[in-house]
Amino acid sequence: MSEAKTTVVYSHVAQVTLSILIRYMSQFLGEAEAKKLARELILVTESNLKNSPQHFPICPELEMLGITDYRQITYKKYKVLFRLDKAPQEAHVMAFMRQKQSAQQLLIDYVIKAPT
Repeated sequence: MSEAKTTVVYSHVAQVTLSILIRYMSQFLGEAEAKKLARELILVTESNLKNSPQHFPICPELEMLGITDYRQITYKKYKVLFRLDKAPQEAHVMAFMRQKQSAQQLLIDYVIKAPT
């Protein structure tokens, strides 16, 4: 019997951070290449999370703060943060970031400082 595939769900913050990443990278790559990069990140994310999300490490930056439920996919010069729910089997994509961006700062900006 084959293992059930994980459903991938994108949070609002994931959508916002992907849009920000496209705008930022457009300055360096041009709009068409930045959008191509975004599609590539989504395809890689979907493929990895549907088949083996548990194989990705806990995000080291957040682990230093005691936050151990965020995992990280590293792809080229980018990282994708996600949370894994086992029942139902879902991977919640939380953010798309450049490798040099701080996951800690993202958490502060979008969670702690977020308007209620």
